Amino acid sequence: MESFRTDQPVEILIVDDEPQAVKYFKKAFGAKYDVLTATSADEAETLILSGNHNIGLVISDQRMPGRSGVSLLNRIRNERPDIIRMLTTAYADLDSAIDAVNKGEILRYISKPWDLRVLEAEIEQAITFYLLKNEYDMLLRDKLSAMHRTLLRDRMNDMAVMSGLLPYNNAPLTMYHYLRDAIAETSWRPAAQKIWSQLRIRDHWRIPVEETQRAIDLSEELKRTTLLADKDHGKDADIVSIISGCADAINRELGAQQICVHTERPEIVIAADPAVMNEVMTLFMEPMGQWPASGSTVLVNIKAGDNTDGAATVSIHFELRNCEPQRAIQDCVLFTPPLHAASKRASDYLRASLAIGHIGGIIESPPMENGYKQVHVTLPVQAKRDDNRKVDALPKQWLENLSDEYEKWVLGTLDVAA
Repeated sequence: MESFRTDQPVEILIVDDEPQAVKYFKKAFGAKYDVLTATSADEAETLILSGNHNIGLVISDQRMPGRSGVSLLNRIRNERPDIIRMLTTAYADLDSAIDAVNKGEILRYISKPWDLRVLEAEIEQAITFYLLKNEYDMLLRDKLSAMHRTLLRDRMNDMAVMSGLLPYNNAPLTMYHYLRDAIAETSWRPAAQKIWSQLRIRDHWRIPVEETQRAIDLSEELKRTTLLADKDHGKDADIVSIISGCADAINRELGAQQICVHTERPEIVIAADPAVMNEVMTLFMEPMGQWPASGSTVLVNIKAGDNTDGAATVSIHFELRNCEPQRAIQDCVLFTPPLHAASKRASDYLRASLAIGHIGGIIESPPMENGYKQVHVTLPVQAKRDDNRKVDALPKQWLENLSDEYEKWVLGTLDVAA
């Protein structure tokens, strides 16, 4: 819920079940402040939680039918902690007021009957405190937003550098596509914003160490070579049979027909180790099986074809309807929550992507639109060992492209004040 608004005057809400007291307060302070009134705790709560007002101060009577003032102010503290809370009470309720102050539920208590001069001074101090506090909060949010953007950029750059050190052919190219498609996924913005908004200024001293350890752990995970499918093998891999078998296994695990496979041919063979390819496709497909909403399916279409050079290829198209962005973003290593290690499923998906790139495959993942997600995989039927060379580092142009796309994606996205 949006709280402080710079384009509206700050409002005061007076809550009292005695209409005469409300009328008296508005007459005394209505000329100087925008005063809202409520004669019950429930009415006041509705006003505050509606989000239609710029309330900076709530002054509530303690004794009201149904709910006490302390109960109301405690709810306000939980839902809108930016609002300043004050309690007005008769002497007989003084113990309740003192207890509320000690618990942090209110800033001040004011005894009845009111001394207008004292009450006016207390209101001025409360409004000043509210304005200063919100100005500080906005500055802090701006600082946090800048830190968050820096953190994400550093993480992206680390992954780009890491790709040149991995034992996969074409690792930089695969990582380039992976990062480019991730930051092009605008539907992930709300989920990313929520993740980053949970990071507070007190956490930032831990970030350098935690991010360094996170990069080390991820690089160690990605350097494992068990998914290299071009090693010596006795026979080639039938990609139709492998993908169909992976889909059946995932469906059994999920207890639903989550993945459906369609193909024009009963068999399409590629030059790769079948056992390794089975593991690669399992790790690649498992996350996708959980991205759509319950009851929706992942459609897999397998076709044989040729690339622009006339070389035989296999095209594997994954189509996901009702794909939920908050599920899909969890399986992207780039957006792992700060101060957390990448989940095994996320690192496995990236490792499987690198393994697909290793045999000359290309993965493309266009941005999601209205819950519709596609992932396209193209595999060479016969990998050419001479042409399948590893690039030592991301070319400068790729880095510039990633930087440009990152600036477009992040502009206004990670502002935790939004």
